Amino acid sequence: MSTGLVNPGYHEKPAWFKESFLDLREDVKEAAAGNKRVMLYFYQDGCPYCARLLKDNFGNPEIAEKTRRHFDVIAINLWGDREVTDLQGKITTEKRFAESLKVQYTPTLLFLDEQGKVVARLNGYYEPDKFSIVLDYVAGKHESEMKLSAYYRQRLAGKAQGRLNSEPFFLPHPLKLADNRRQSWRPLLVLFEQSDCKP
Repeated sequence: MSTGLVNPGYHEKPAWFKESFLDLREDVKEAAAGNKRVMLYFYQDGCPYCARLLKDNFGNPEIAEKTRRHFDVIAINLWGDREVTDLQGKITTEKRFAESLKVQYTPTLLFLDEQGKVVARLNGYYEPDKFSIVLDYVAGKHESEMKLSAYYRQRLAGKAQGRLNSEPFFLPHPLKLADNRRQSWRPLLVLFEQSDCKP
């Protein structure tokens, strides 16, 4: 978009977002033919959490690759006037379409199945690790097995499986930090870790 035409607070979408004519019936059909699902991304200019979603989530190579592989992402302006053909074939505008789906703030993400039914909805921003779980849920078509909330809790509550780090310069166990303070002039660094820590 040329600089003179950019609204204040506009955030550039990734080039791999789908360029849609906003006939959502066609979008759902095309996605299904490519073994994908549709993700509707409702945004507004100047939305700081939309900026975080674009930068921190879709800017993460692993999340971007997963999203591109499993979804056609369509951006819809919460206040926009572009013409949208909704899933019942009714012609409306972006803002009326958002209103009909009770989208009240941004970002809001709606994930559609192969029939155009909403199978997951994210109201607001999710951190990358949590967002990735939602992508797995929808891409894996787990809505037939359990609700998103149950899947989400299950994935977050995974048992620790890794091993704690050990380095030769670590103090020996049992740790006696007070003794170390009397015996060393160097600053003391205490690291807290868990055995299955996300990178």
